Amino acid sequence: MDIHEVRPGMICHTSDSSGYVLEVDTKNQLILLQREDETIPFQVHVSELMDEPTPSG
Repeated sequence: MDIHEVRPGMICHTSDSSGYVLEVDTKNQLILLQREDETIPFQVHVSELMDEPTPSG
């Protein structure tokens, strides 16, 4: 996924979890995500984002 496709309010998926995008740092290619069930946001590099969530099983 390209950093310029990511916008606040989107839901993005990583290999570990998913979350709502709070902030996008295009210069450093970082995304600040908020999980629905947690109060502390977490930061990921754009390379960690997946186009689709992986099926659990």
